[in-house]
Amino acid sequence: MISLAAGHLDLPEGVLPTDRVRPDGVVVYSLTAHALYAMDRHKWIESEHARHDLGRGAVVDWIDRYWKGWTRAKLIEHLYGWRCWGAFDEDGFGLLSRHTVEYHVPREVLRQAATMLADGAENLDIINWAIAAGQDLDPILWLLDRIDINAKRQRLLTDHIRLFTETVP
Repeated sequence: MISLAAGHLDLPEGVLPTDRVRPDGVVVYSLTAHALYAMDRHKWIESEHARHDLGRGAVVDWIDRYWKGWTRAKLIEHLYGWRCWGAFDEDGFGLLSRHTVEYHVPREVLRQAATMLADGAENLDIINWAIAAGQDLDPILWLLDRIDINAKRQRLLTDHIRLFTETVP
């Protein structure tokens, strides 16, 4: 389960040269650059455990084991406005923290939907939960339309990050 209160923490690698700062002072982080950093850290740790360089095998291991959850966590950070990730639509930055959202979606429904999304749920899972819980579907469908997880999934495809790691020995 991803902690929905973890957004205030600094990234271990800090701000990278590929990150940029918007005119309003918000840092826009590069999803790819930070993923590559996380992969490199994983490769180093796993190689230390193995007592030899695992090379590309450790990178592929990270992609297979962590990429989907890692990027989903970054999406939740972005939607709550904790950290702006350039791979996601800047209009969605802070979406779940806006008062206009709470106008359309009751706070507890919003919290439950965000928690489910953070845990890897898809639109249908949230809709099925709402029906089972007797929730009004209109606010939930409104929210899911704005989050648009299906479109964001295209940016989270494993093939994307594999393109950046093909030259790793």
